[in-house]
Amino acid sequence: MKEVFFHFLNVGKGNCTIIEFPSGRLSIIDIDDSRSISENERYFILEGTLKRAKLTDPIVYITNNFKSEIFRFILTHPDMDHMSGIKELFNRKYVRNFWDTDNNKYIDPDTWDDSLYNKEDWDFYQSIRGSEEDPKTLRLYRGATSECCWIQDGIEILSPTQELVEEANESEDYDHLSYVLMVRSAGRKVLLCGDATKKALENIINHYDKKYLKCDILLAPNHGSPNHISEEILDIFNPDLTIVSVIKGTDYARELYLRYGVVLSTKHSGNIWVKIKETGKIIFKTQFQNYSNSWHMLKNHE
Repeated sequence: MKEVFFHFLNVGKGNCTIIEFPSGRLSIIDIDDSRSISENERYFILEGTLKRAKLTDPIVYITNNFKSEIFRFILTHPDMDHMSGIKELFNRKYVRNFWDTDNNKYIDPDTWDDSLYNKEDWDFYQSIRGSEEDPKTLRLYRGATSECCWIQDGIEILSPTQELVEEANESEDYDHLSYVLMVRSAGRKVLLCGDATKKALENIINHYDKKYLKCDILLAPNHGSPNHISEEILDIFNPDLTIVSVIKGTDYARELYLRYGVVLSTKHSGNIWVKIKETGKIIFKTQFQNYSNSWHMLKNHE
């Protein structure tokens, strides 16, 4: 396989992105099974239709579709809608590398709400932080390099910096330290923004040449929240395709993103699949609605 294959799963408000690299190093960025396993939240009505779409259970999807180990699991930041189901996933699949951040987040067990998330996931996360093998924990910052293996897979860490981590820990706004990754393949660029704040994104813009940050595909920060994006930021990123991981009933900055290209949300389209071919051509399809059933070429990406 010479292509890079992205799976943006329809898990509701949370995130789960799967990347298949030509190297065979399967990568998972975030996971959230909290809504897919809840009968009260299992179904939603697709806007403008009567069709009912089942949310995807990411653990079932991963175990059914991928037989290999997970080479790297990247937790963008320590919010539960990005790590719900982590214990079960690691129990079912061997995970070689675990990307974490040097956060100091603490949750008082007396305030835990079991109706929202499983505390076992938080406890498991705490237990593997700093693990030296099975998985090996890595805490990486902008500019990190390695002979193996994220450079070879075209992954570049744009954020966080040590300073953003310190600010996040001091303010307890852990979105500041969210990983922001650029994946490059065949001359194309994909920006995966986690829940990065405007401050973090502006820090990136101030550090890099603005032309370098122009991307073909953008995973919108913080589920498309208007509080985490601006026209000034999008003028720099200028994506041709924006993907938003969001659940029914939650608004996002759709009209702003639409000024720049195609916008697909998981709440309307279900799972979204994108391939970057060896030639640089980008094709995509969705589980439901306008781009379902067959692959479509992203405009001007022949």
